[in-house]
Amino acid sequence: MQTKHPIFKRLLIWRAKHISHKQFVYLLSILIGFTSGIGAVVLKNLTHYIQLLLEGKLVQYYHQAFYFLFPIIGLTLVYLIIKYVIREKVSHGIPSTLHAISKRKGIIKGYQMFGSILTAPLTVGFGGSVGLEGPAVATGAAIGSNIARLFRMNQKPKPC
Repeated sequence: MQTKHPIFKRLLIWRAKHISHKQFVYLLSILIGFTSGIGAVVLKNLTHYIQLLLEGKLVQYYHQAFYFLFPIIGLTLVYLIIKYVIREKVSHGIPSTLHAISKRKGIIKGYQMFGSILTAPLTVGFGGSVGLEGPAVATGAAIGSNIARLFRMNQKPKPC
């Protein structure tokens, strides 16, 4: 990943001169943990918002027998988002994360950071039978992978 911005390049040079590798790993850990936590909160709150919207006043005006249609609508929306917005295969949470760690040196594509945040709340909020743990793991791992690549970190530990 080439640095195109001179300010970012100067930041990397300053970091190499003034901050030890161990301190930098700690700082990145804090940044990644914070942003992954925000991603998990957005995932949870978006799911609950969709669920409240559907179970609230929207359904009051229609017969409750239409509840069986909500998962179909949700899965259709997810399909359309994957096909026309993301345009890539959104992976399955924990297995894809473990595969990336073991086979691809921890590299996870950038769209995975927001792919699960867009699709999982629609699936769960509309009544699909999945959980939010896998998408939270996939989002956090993608955030960590992309921040690490941005700062040119790799999987091999360096002596501290």
